[in-house]
Amino acid sequence: MRGRLLIALAVVAALAGCQESGFDESRETQRPLKVQHALDPLTGTKVPGVAERPMTLSADTLGDALALGVRPLRAALPGGRLPDYLRSDAKGVEVVPPITDLDLAATEAAEPDVILGTKEAYGDLYDDFKRIAPTVMSEGDDWKLNLRLHGEALGRTNDAEKLLIDWDNRAAKVRRAFADTAIGVVLVKPNAFGQSILADVGVEPSAKRDVIMRIKPAPEWSGGGVLAGRAALADLEGLL
Repeated sequence: MRGRLLIALAVVAALAGCQESGFDESRETQRPLKVQHALDPLTGTKVPGVAERPMTLSADTLGDALALGVRPLRAALPGGRLPDYLRSDAKGVEVVPPITDLDLAATEAAEPDVILGTKEAYGDLYDDFKRIAPTVMSEGDDWKLNLRLHGEALGRTNDAEKLLIDWDNRAAKVRRAFADTAIGVVLVKPNAFGQSILADVGVEPSAKRDVIMRIKPAPEWSGGGVLAGRAALADLEGLL
């Protein structure tokens, strides 16, 4: 009997050990992490465990940071202006025009703890940025993959996964709303981001969709991360 008890206790201890060795994001993010990205795919860039003062260099990095519960200290955007779909969420964020080499001193003075941008727009300034703060650059049109990267860079990987689950639920709701209609949707100026939204909702033109609605160009349809996607879904619901 005593032998059985000892075996049972050993099993319990082993299980407890397994649970303790599982991934605990709260513990993991207490220390710096290495993030592999478009401009450092091999060794990765060491970022804070949890970023508190990020600077973003594009609409999608700004939108994703806000959706992840982080308010950037500064955001660089075309024209130095927020698109309408970000105005409410980004209230209070300092917005500046796209960064050039003449703006690097001001960027350093802002003291960001991490910088998020895109290889396409800022690849030539990457070496300058990484001397100011850990810099993570995304690449390509896969906004869901980029959201995961932004979550990792900001120390909020679990939150990024929750946002993607929430996206699936939102898209499914709109898909159901269109299911019994003959409405198909096309973009006046197609792009990869917009096409991915239409594909997720299943409203691309087909034999059963003989009423074709056209979406005119708008910032939320040109790419801007998960918040742009939510705004695009609202546009689609407005067609019903």
